Amino acid sequence: MDSGSLPPSVIESIIEAYAEGIRPAFAFILIPAIFAAMLVPLLIILWTLSTPQLRRGPIFILNTASICSGLILSALSTHLAMESVLSPFHSISKGEDLVYTALDAWLPWIAESVLLFRVWIVFPRAQLPYVLAFPVLIKIGRAVLNIFFTVSWAKALFRPETINQIQILHQLNPIYFQLGYTLELVDNAYISGLFLWRLGRTGHLFNGHAIGRLDFKQTYSERLKDLFWIASTNFVFPIIFSVSQIVAVFRGDIILGASLSLANCYVEIISTVFATVWSSTASFAEATKSTSFLTTSYSQARPSAGQPIELYMDRVVSVTTDSLPNEGQQRKPVAV
Repeated sequence: MDSGSLPPSVIESIIEAYAEGIRPAFAFILIPAIFAAMLVPLLIILWTLSTPQLRRGPIFILNTASICSGLILSALSTHLAMESVLSPFHSISKGEDLVYTALDAWLPWIAESVLLFRVWIVFPRAQLPYVLAFPVLIKIGRAVLNIFFTVSWAKALFRPETINQIQILHQLNPIYFQLGYTLELVDNAYISGLFLWRLGRTGHLFNGHAIGRLDFKQTYSERLKDLFWIASTNFVFPIIFSVSQIVAVFRGDIILGASLSLANCYVEIISTVFATVWSSTASFAEATKSTSFLTTSYSQARPSAGQPIELYMDRVVSVTTDSLPNEGQQRKPVAV
């Protein structure tokens, strides 16, 4: 029987059923494609505004790893979704899907770990055990949940009847998504709020002038500091996405929750990198009341080859005392 002998109503039903089956895949094509276009220039900006010293720091390394992982996630998501649309009756690549699932589960965890380093920097060492105890426990709980989720996904993936990811999403226990998104919301809200609260004590967090616009008559570091206050407001977007994810999965719409989770993953990467633009500048050292200017002065006083050690020691004393701020004089900022 050819298609010409089928009633129009039957043909219409077949087309609608096919469109309904492939509709969820378009979200997993458009979302990573759009955000990948943002991550490429963001990676270039991150490297351009950084120094060799900053590139050796853990925050920069984690941010770079997050952006690169986000680009890999975009490529895998787009390819897998396109395969499910173009070949709906053929099974997807098991290995490729497993790598994608692991990245999707762990990438928000890695991106949010950058905030832990920032809290570790801005708080005194004596307060760190009390401040970081709760978020570290949340991180451990999320890590355990990610392991169980990945194992359950792998078991469902390697079943002979499994064709695409949409099937697996409907087969898994919703508790993975409900508990995972809830812990993610608590983790992100606590760490972001704690970090901004600590920095807000050294300035005016709710200063409309600082948050709303940049004054290009200021110095470069002051403009970057204002840029941080603008970027810090972006932390609210991951929280909004997390709340939306929780509402979606508790209503039983796992596909919508997974789509929001994918978008939130990129939003968290972008937000944390934007915050790094400020935290990697001189103002960050002032906010943390760092004493790294002594270390910098000490390293600048190192002797050249063949110079006597006495000259070196005199230079250390001279440079170190000159670097100390006088009474009422503002300390020279040093990038961390």
